[in-house]
Amino acid sequence: MLSSISQLVIDAGPLIALLYAKDPQHAECRIGFEQLSQAQVRVYTPIPILFEVYKWLLYTTNPRTAQTSLNIMLESLYLIAINQADLLEISALLQTIPNWYGSLEDATVIWAARSRKCPVWTINYRDFGSFPALEFWNPDLN
Repeated sequence: MLSSISQLVIDAGPLIALLYAKDPQHAECRIGFEQLSQAQVRVYTPIPILFEVYKWLLYTTNPRTAQTSLNIMLESLYLIAINQADLLEISALLQTIPNWYGSLEDATVIWAARSRKCPVWTINYRDFGSFPALEFWNPDLN
């Protein structure tokens, strides 16, 4: 499956699992990042996801770990900035599903994957279930 993709959009979950060694999916996410790196897949994330991961690590661990992790993400990921026009597109996307309980950060992942026509790597599919056209990627653990 990796041979068919050149880029993907990553959600906060796999990033947190990679950067937080106590996460139950840490080993799986390490394998996933190794596979993506070996296949030279570009890993994109919207900047709001970077904020979400940093905040989670800050509150769960300590400032030093959060800051070190931020530097790792800045060096490893392709960041997607969100401007006002993008935010209007994201808002329009949210209007199409008024009863969706996903976060605005989740919406940026959906928007980014749709605009780049690439899969999403997430751990929490519940937030993305209202968007059946999305494609997903997961590490090959075999």
